[in-house]
Amino acid sequence: MIDIETHSENETVALGIVIGKMLAAGDVLALKGNLGAGKTHFVKGIARGMGIEENVVSPTFTILNYYEHTIPLLHFDFYRLEEEYELDDLGFDDYITNGITVIEWAEKFPDRLPSHAAIISIEKSSSMDRIFHMEFNDDKWIHIEKEVKRYVTSR
Repeated sequence: MIDIETHSENETVALGIVIGKMLAAGDVLALKGNLGAGKTHFVKGIARGMGIEENVVSPTFTILNYYEHTIPLLHFDFYRLEEEYELDDLGFDDYITNGITVIEWAEKFPDRLPSHAAIISIEKSSSMDRIFHMEFNDDKWIHIEKEVKRYVTSR
Protein backbone atom coordinates (compact mmCIF):
# COMPACT_ATOMS: atom_id res chain seq x y z
CA MET A 1 0.00 0.00 0.00
CA ILE A 2 1.14 3.52 -0.79
CA ASP A 3 -0.18 6.68 0.88
CA ILE A 4 0.13 9.94 -1.03
CA GLU A 5 -0.95 13.41 0.08
CA THR A 6 -2.13 16.13 -2.27
CA HIS A 7 -2.75 19.69 -1.15
CA SER A 8 -4.78 21.15 -4.01
CA GLU A 9 -7.01 20.19 -6.92
CA ASN A 10 -4.03 20.73 -9.22
CA GLU A 11 -1.91 18.25 -7.25
CA THR A 12 -4.76 15.71 -7.34
CA VAL A 13 -5.01 16.12 -11.12
CA ALA A 14 -1.20 15.86 -11.44
CA LEU A 15 -1.20 12.55 -9.55
CA GLY A 16 -3.86 11.28 -11.94
CA ILE A 17 -1.75 12.35 -14.92
CA VAL A 18 1.23 10.33 -13.67
CA ILE A 19 -0.93 7.22 -13.38
CA GLY A 20 -2.89 7.82 -16.58
CA LYS A 21 0.33 7.83 -18.65
CA MET A 22 1.07 4.24 -17.63
CA LEU A 23 -2.33 2.56 -17.87
CA ALA A 24 -3.06 -0.17 -20.39
CA ALA A 25 -6.20 -1.74 -21.83
CA GLY A 26 -7.92 -3.91 -19.24
CA ASP A 27 -6.71 -1.89 -16.24
CA VAL A 28 -9.37 -1.17 -13.63
CA LEU A 29 -9.08 1.44 -10.89
CA ALA A 30 -11.67 1.28 -8.12
CA LEU A 31 -12.07 4.64 -6.37
CA LYS A 32 -13.52 4.96 -2.90
CA GLY A 33 -14.23 8.16 -0.99
CA ASN A 34 -16.92 10.43 0.37
CA LEU A 35 -18.63 13.20 -1.59
CA GLY A 36 -16.11 15.91 -2.40
CA ALA A 37 -13.09 13.66 -1.84
CA GLY A 38 -11.63 14.47 -5.25
CA LYS A 39 -12.48 11.35 -7.22
CA THR A 40 -13.52 13.22 -10.37
CA HIS A 41 -10.49 15.54 -10.28
CA PHE A 42 -8.30 12.45 -10.06
CA VAL A 43 -10.08 10.95 -13.08
CA LYS A 44 -9.58 14.23 -14.97
CA GLY A 45 -5.85 13.74 -14.43
CA ILE A 46 -5.98 10.12 -15.53
CA ALA A 47 -7.72 11.18 -18.75
CA ARG A 48 -5.13 13.89 -19.41
CA GLY A 49 -2.33 11.41 -18.79
CA MET A 50 -3.93 9.12 -21.36
CA GLY A 51 -4.00 11.99 -23.87
CA ILE A 52 -7.75 12.61 -23.70
CA GLU A 53 -8.52 16.29 -24.33
CA GLU A 54 -12.25 16.21 -23.53
CA ASN A 55 -13.54 17.79 -20.34
CA VAL A 56 -14.10 14.95 -17.87
CA VAL A 57 -17.20 15.27 -15.72
CA SER A 58 -18.72 13.04 -13.09
CA PRO A 59 -21.10 10.43 -14.51
CA THR A 60 -23.31 10.56 -11.40
CA PHE A 61 -26.53 10.77 -13.38
CA THR A 62 -25.47 8.89 -16.50
CA ILE A 63 -23.64 6.09 -14.62
CA LEU A 64 -21.04 5.82 -17.43
CA ASN A 65 -19.10 8.37 -19.42
CA TYR A 66 -17.24 6.84 -22.36
CA TYR A 67 -14.26 8.77 -23.70
CA GLU A 68 -13.19 7.56 -27.14
CA HIS A 69 -9.42 7.38 -27.56
CA THR A 70 -6.69 5.00 -28.74
CA ILE A 71 -7.55 3.09 -25.59
CA PRO A 72 -10.99 4.28 -24.43
CA LEU A 73 -11.62 5.50 -20.90
CA LEU A 74 -14.74 4.11 -19.23
CA HIS A 75 -15.65 6.29 -16.26
CA PHE A 76 -18.31 4.66 -14.09
CA ASP A 77 -20.07 6.11 -11.06
CA PHE A 78 -21.93 3.61 -8.87
CA TYR A 79 -23.36 6.29 -6.53
CA ARG A 80 -26.95 6.16 -7.83
CA LEU A 81 -27.07 2.40 -8.30
CA GLU A 82 -29.04 0.52 -5.67
CA GLU A 83 -28.88 -3.14 -6.68
CA GLU A 84 -26.15 -5.28 -8.19
CA TYR A 85 -28.39 -6.45 -11.05
CA GLU A 86 -28.23 -2.88 -12.40
CA LEU A 87 -24.60 -3.56 -13.33
CA ASP A 88 -25.78 -6.51 -15.39
CA ASP A 89 -28.37 -4.30 -17.10
CA LEU A 90 -25.54 -1.91 -18.04
CA GLY A 91 -23.35 -4.69 -19.41
CA PHE A 92 -20.67 -3.78 -16.87
CA ASP A 93 -18.63 -6.99 -17.25
CA ASP A 94 -18.40 -6.50 -21.01
CA TYR A 95 -17.31 -2.89 -20.71
CA ILE A 96 -14.42 -3.47 -18.32
CA THR A 97 -12.52 -5.61 -20.80
CA ASN A 98 -12.59 -2.98 -23.58
CA GLY A 99 -10.47 -0.12 -22.28
CA ILE A 100 -9.28 1.52 -19.09
CA THR A 101 -12.00 1.52 -16.45
CA VAL A 102 -12.22 3.90 -13.51
CA ILE A 103 -15.07 3.38 -11.05
CA GLU A 104 -16.22 6.02 -8.57
CA TRP A 105 -18.05 4.71 -5.49
CA ALA A 106 -16.58 1.25 -6.12
CA GLU A 107 -17.24 0.31 -2.49
CA LYS A 108 -20.95 -0.12 -3.30
CA PHE A 109 -20.36 -3.39 -5.17
CA PRO A 110 -16.94 -4.72 -4.11
CA ASP A 111 -17.74 -8.26 -5.23
CA ARG A 112 -18.08 -7.07 -8.84
CA LEU A 113 -14.56 -5.68 -9.02
CA PRO A 114 -12.04 -7.80 -10.90
CA SER A 115 -9.34 -9.32 -8.67
CA HIS A 116 -6.66 -7.33 -10.52
CA ALA A 117 -8.29 -3.94 -9.82
CA ALA A 118 -6.21 -1.28 -8.10
CA ILE A 119 -8.09 0.02 -5.05
CA ILE A 120 -7.67 3.74 -4.37
CA SER A 121 -9.31 5.20 -1.27
CA ILE A 122 -9.34 8.98 -1.09
CA GLU A 123 -9.60 10.59 2.32
CA LYS A 124 -10.44 14.27 2.67
CA SER A 125 -8.22 15.53 5.51
CA SER A 126 -9.05 19.25 5.10
CA SER A 127 -10.79 21.50 2.58
CA MET A 128 -7.89 21.11 0.11
CA ASP A 129 -5.81 18.21 1.45
CA ARG A 130 -6.37 14.61 0.38
CA ILE A 131 -4.72 11.34 1.29
CA PHE A 132 -4.71 8.67 -1.40
CA HIS A 133 -4.41 5.14 -0.05
CA MET A 134 -3.40 2.98 -3.02
CA GLU A 135 -3.53 -0.81 -3.02
CA PHE A 136 -2.05 -2.57 -6.03
CA ASN A 137 -3.19 -6.18 -5.64
CA ASP A 138 -1.67 -7.76 -8.73
CA ASP A 139 1.78 -8.02 -10.30
CA LYS A 140 0.51 -6.10 -13.31
CA TRP A 141 0.68 -2.92 -11.18
CA ILE A 142 4.34 -3.21 -10.12
CA HIS A 143 5.60 -0.72 -12.73
CA ILE A 144 2.89 1.80 -11.81
CA GLU A 145 3.56 1.40 -8.09
CA LYS A 146 7.28 2.07 -8.67
CA GLU A 147 6.54 5.13 -10.79
CA VAL A 148 4.09 6.53 -8.23
CA LYS A 149 6.73 6.10 -5.48
CA ARG A 150 9.29 7.87 -7.70
CA TYR A 151 6.81 10.70 -8.34
CA VAL A 152 6.17 11.13 -4.61
CA THR A 153 9.86 11.35 -3.76
CA SER A 154 10.58 13.79 -6.60
CA ARG A 155 8.00 16.44 -5.62
